[in-house]
Amino acid sequence: MSQTMNVRYTAASRVSGGVDTSQLGLATNLLRPQGYLNAHVEHPERVREVLCTMHGVVVSDLRRKVRDRSAWETWLAQKDREFLLGLKTKASASKDQLEQIEQRLSVLDGHRQIRRKPFIAARNRYADYVVNHTSEFYWLFDPVVTVHPDEVFFEAFSKDESSYCRVGVSRSLLRDEGETVYGTTNIDFSKALARHLERLRNYRDTSLRVGPGGVDVQVDDVIHREEKIPLPESWVNGFLQVQATMTMGLTSLRLKPIELFNVLRLLTQKKARTSPKALRFELTPGKPVRIVAEPWEIAVDTTSIYQGGGPAQDKPTSIRIWGRERLKLLARLLPMCTDIRVELAGFGLPSFWVLDLGGITFTLGLSGWTDNDWTGQSAKAKGQGSDDTRFELLTRRLDGKPEDLVRLYEVLRERRLAKDVDLASATGLSLEETRTSLSHLAQGGRATYDLHAGAYRHRDLFVDSFSLGEAKQLTRPKIDATASPTQKNAQRIFDGDGVRIIMRRPTPPDVENPGYKLSGSVKGLDGAQLRPQLHVDSEGQILTGSCTCKFFRDAKLTKGPCEHLLALRLAHMEKL
Repeated sequence: MSQTMNVRYTAASRVSGGVDTSQLGLATNLLRPQGYLNAHVEHPERVREVLCTMHGVVVSDLRRKVRDRSAWETWLAQKDREFLLGLKTKASASKDQLEQIEQRLSVLDGHRQIRRKPFIAARNRYADYVVNHTSEFYWLFDPVVTVHPDEVFFEAFSKDESSYCRVGVSRSLLRDEGETVYGTTNIDFSKALARHLERLRNYRDTSLRVGPGGVDVQVDDVIHREEKIPLPESWVNGFLQVQATMTMGLTSLRLKPIELFNVLRLLTQKKARTSPKALRFELTPGKPVRIVAEPWEIAVDTTSIYQGGGPAQDKPTSIRIWGRERLKLLARLLPMCTDIRVELAGFGLPSFWVLDLGGITFTLGLSGWTDNDWTGQSAKAKGQGSDDTRFELLTRRLDGKPEDLVRLYEVLRERRLAKDVDLASATGLSLEETRTSLSHLAQGGRATYDLHAGAYRHRDLFVDSFSLGEAKQLTRPKIDATASPTQKNAQRIFDGDGVRIIMRRPTPPDVENPGYKLSGSVKGLDGAQLRPQLHVDSEGQILTGSCTCKFFRDAKLTKGPCEHLLALRLAHMEKL
């Protein structure tokens, strides 16, 4: 469902000040509930680096671009015409006449260029103005900023919507100097602000203001910018898919900054000409992490020990990720980084890179590969897939109650940050019901999962207040008119008794993700007999899976589960 974001800024975000002082003013959107903050900034250079890196993520577009061959084709057509004319003008007189005509055309073309020179200059000036002042309004969406008691964090997507970034600044680095109001809003984040951020220095006394007027204490009546920006469905669903992936069973490992630097240096020095162009993580519990750059098979050995856990449990595993060029955006942060945590969803699935900069965390979420954004819209537009990427189909499938959802939302909004066990205790819900409701809130844009804190945060992505009607929409049956074709096909298979569970074995309760391992036989809609296998947790979230169908052979889980895996889970959930 497409939505419209209304913005009104009375000032532009900017950096002002003198030789010894700097004021970073982030102008907020007046047309939504405000978050206010006035604080003195400790370590302003760290703030400068993370915000500049975030802007680099926002403007990045690494999709393959088709080369413009129109000029070459025009030149080739002209040469063809000249060749054909040469064949027809064999007589010397005709050749002389042709040369005179070409000389005359050359003179006329020169006069034409002189006459067009003022127009070309004006057009170039207009193009420069559009690039520097207005084009960002159409293809960049202002970051979302949230002020919490313990942290101020920013969220944004890249231009190609394949990268998600989150910047969290601890309140320990911000000494309050005025009124603070907790909430979520948009900030004006332009190309000019990114240039101004380079002026921040540690030796300058720096303050941060998040408010309607930027660094101005009084809000002027002059409107700096006001417009209605249509939000594409892919941008809205991108937040849904990010939250769905964050709450999956992820394979976690840690790296030292120098180890990531060695990976980036290798990618900078060498350019792959053939496929596969992937990073392969070879993980053996109790042994150092080994990162292999393909296709050269060059290994970057590390001293960081893989502790095991995640869907792979305690077995050696190998995980490939693509779109590695996007990791170069992190190079600027490595000199001040103290620790790096990598969360891998699986083969060809998204990954999260969490950098600790001492009071500031920077999270970069990468989709499966660059041309396949978080919702799969790019691949769909190119005819590479008939269905969007749906990682939320991997998440918990227990039913939720709208009343429980509203009660949980109110508790989370009051606490701002809480773990699932604490929310379960505060609301009286069971832990499974709490996790299910939190999954609904996160996928509805009402909450966000903080990978660094390992807890949920309140964050309203949209302006409208949360209501019982919205809760009913979030908890409605998953298979309805709005369901994806994959979900509908799975339901048809299940309703037609096309699923048979061959093996259903509970995993030991002491493992990290207790649940069930399933093996079944599914009769597809085309009559083919297929053998899906699943590992799900106690709430029905898919941790790992495999199937003998063509969809799984081609995409694995990179586009979400196939209809046969979903049908097997439906049969399992019925037994639960």
